[in-house]
Amino acid sequence: MDRALKLKLALIFVLLLVAVFNYELHFVKSTDAVHTYGHGTFMVATICFGVIASTSIYNFALFAYMKSRQHLYYALAQLFTLMFLINLDSLFIKPFDEIFGLKSLFLFDISQVLMLFFSLLFIKEFLHTYHGNRLHELINIILYIAIFDFIFALIFSHTIVTKFIPIFIPIWLVLSEARRLVKDKDVPFYYLLFGWGFVLLVVAVEYIGFVKYTGIVFPFLHVALALDSIILSLAISYKFKLLEDDRRIQQTLLLQQSRLASMGEMISIIAHQWRQPLTFLSFSLMNIKKNTNGAEETIKEASDQLQYMSKTIENFRNFYNPSKEKEEFDIKTSCQDALKIANIKAEIKEINPFSFYGNKNEFEQVILNIINNARDAKIVITIDKPTITISDDGDGIEKKHIDKIFEPYFSTKKGSDGIGLYIAKTIVEKEMGGKLSVKNDEKGAVFQISLVPFPLSIT
Repeated sequence: MDRALKLKLALIFVLLLVAVFNYELHFVKSTDAVHTYGHGTFMVATICFGVIASTSIYNFALFAYMKSRQHLYYALAQLFTLMFLINLDSLFIKPFDEIFGLKSLFLFDISQVLMLFFSLLFIKEFLHTYHGNRLHELINIILYIAIFDFIFALIFSHTIVTKFIPIFIPIWLVLSEARRLVKDKDVPFYYLLFGWGFVLLVVAVEYIGFVKYTGIVFPFLHVALALDSIILSLAISYKFKLLEDDRRIQQTLLLQQSRLASMGEMISIIAHQWRQPLTFLSFSLMNIKKNTNGAEETIKEASDQLQYMSKTIENFRNFYNPSKEKEEFDIKTSCQDALKIANIKAEIKEINPFSFYGNKNEFEQVILNIINNARDAKIVITIDKPTITISDDGDGIEKKHIDKIFEPYFSTKKGSDGIGLYIAKTIVEKEMGGKLSVKNDEKGAVFQISLVPFPLSIT
C-alpha cells in the first residue's frame, strides 16, 4: 500500500470516527416529508426518473443482445439508483411522498447498498481492460464490505457501514485511485471520471447541508444522476467500439500472419522443386567449363545467375517463415534483404552500425511496409545506432494526414487496406520495445525507428 492510498484511508477513518461520535444524526427516525417541490422542480425530477429508467432498460437490452456483463452491471446499478431516488423522495419530498407511498427506511438502506454494489461491479468490469490489478483488489475489498452491510440489513433492518460512510466515499476512493494508477487513459475512461465526478461533487455538496444553509430546494441529485447515466452510457458504447475495432485489427493481423504462413509453405515447395534442377545445372556448368577452353566469362555469368536464383528463393523462404524465434541480426543486412524481397533499390548509409536481438522477419516486415509507401521515390536508409532513418524525395505526407498515418485502415492510396504502417508501428513498439515516428522534411517523408530503450539490444 503506497503513501497516497494510506492518506486517503486515513481521511476516511477520521470521517468514520466523526460519524460514529455523532451517530444519532445518521439514524433517521421521522418519515415525514421535509421539502416540497414546485411544479417546475417536480417536472425536472420526473424527467430525470424517466432518463434513468430508460438507460437501465437500454443497458438490459444491450446485455440481452451482446451478453456483456458490463451492460448488466450498469443496468442493475441504474435500477437501484432509481429505487434509491424513489425511496429518498418518498421519505423527504412532497408530493412524491404521496405518489410513491414508500416510507421504508429499510428499502432506503438496501437500495443504497445495492446501488453501491453494482456500481462498483460495473466500474471493475469497465476498468478490466486497463489492467489495474491493484484497483481490482481495492474494489473487491469494498464489495465484501457491501455484502456484509447487505446481510446486516437483512438481519437488523438497517445497514451499519453505509450509515456512517456515505456510498459516494468508496466510489470516490476507487475513481481517484484509477485516475492515479491507470497509465494508458482513453476517451471512455475520461467519460467515466467526468460522469461520476460530477455526481460525487453534487452529492458531497448536498451531504454537507446545501439545502439547509441556502434554502434552495431543487433536485440537483436527480439531475446529476440522470446526466451521469447518459454520460456513462456513451462511455460504454465508446469503449465497446474501441474493443470492436481492436478485435477487427487483431483478426486482420491474424489473417495476414496466416497468409504469410501459407506463402511460406508455397515458397518452401517451390524451393524444394528448384533445388535439384539448380544443383544439376550448376554441376553441368562445371563439367562444361572443364571441357571447354573458351567462353569462361559466359559460364561464370550463368553460374552467378544460378547462385542468385538459389539465394533469392532462400531469402523468400526465410522471410515468409512464421517463426517467432528471436536472434541477433545485423540491421544493415536485414535492410538489404528487405530491399531484395521488395525488388526496390535504395541507398544505405551506415554511420554507426549495430546489431539487434529480436525477430529478424518482423523487422524486415517493418522495413518492407515503410519502403512500399515510397516505392516510386528515391529512398535513403541511414543506420546510426540506435536509430534507422528511412527518407525519400517524394511529396511527403500531407499535414492533415500525418497524425493519422499509423491508424489502422487509414490510407491515402487507392487499393490499400491501410494496415501496413499500423502493423509496422505495432511490431516496433510492442514486439521490439522501440519507437516508430514520421515527419516531413524539405525533401519528403522521414520515418525513424528507434530501438532504445531495449535491454536486449546487442552491439
